[in-house]
Amino acid sequence: MKRILKQALRTAATALAAAPLLAMAQANYGECTVTPNPPVRPMATRVPDALTVAVPLPSPGAYNGNTPETINGGYMYCMVAEIANRAGGKKLIIKNASFESIVTGKGSDFDMSVWDILITDARKQAVDFSDPYRKADTGVLVRPNSDLTEDSIRNASIGSLLGSAQEKFIRETKLIDPQKLRLFQSNDDMWTALRSRQIDAVLTDTNVVMRAAKRMSLKVVGRYPAGGDIAALFPKGSKNVAPVNQILDDMRKDGSLRAVEVKWLEPGLGGDPNAIPMWRVP
Repeated sequence: MKRILKQALRTAATALAAAPLLAMAQANYGECTVTPNPPVRPMATRVPDALTVAVPLPSPGAYNGNTPETINGGYMYCMVAEIANRAGGKKLIIKNASFESIVTGKGSDFDMSVWDILITDARKQAVDFSDPYRKADTGVLVRPNSDLTEDSIRNASIGSLLGSAQEKFIRETKLIDPQKLRLFQSNDDMWTALRSRQIDAVLTDTNVVMRAAKRMSLKVVGRYPAGGDIAALFPKGSKNVAPVNQILDDMRKDGSLRAVEVKWLEPGLGGDPNAIPMWRVP
């Protein structure tokens, strides 16, 4: 009996010791490949063992899936999957939120947002940012048969996201008559307005419009040097800025940040962003 009891205790101890490894093996990040056994930088998340990420949906190419619950791949999803993995988490929770509510701090029921968000002084008053993980400029998206040019855009109707760097650029440069500027809460609404001829062009991040052009048979005819540093966003006062900065630094050094771009970002663009002509600023 004693021998049986000792064996049972040894079996139980072995199972307990293996439990963390089993839990990590059960982490589910869909189609994303995450780094095994990375340095762990713990985060203070709203839900234990989960990272809650707010993004404007739908965002094909960035977050692939029809609903927050079915997203299982994409450039930004796999980036936050790697961040969650390196924070010791086991899953992602995706929350749909408008771009305007995220960048103005109106919404705070999430741990972070990764959606190619530009760092600006105005936004830093309402939210916090990580260190930059890449740079962005602005692409001009039009219908496939459009003859829009660097000159004729001055008379066009243009769509941009409410509260975006592109809205600020259009207003500050007086690129078009303000009456011809249409503001939207989501990329999907902008694509619909463009394809249904409600507007002549869309201005937003070049990588974003290149993905849209490839997916919907549209075209990108020009770029503007309107943009800047892209970073992860956090609710104001978040304790997670420092650990995410450590994680991003780790990812840069070991090549995993670049690996996510090579696998998920670049194939979806359909070409080299630098080959698109840079248009002059008015």
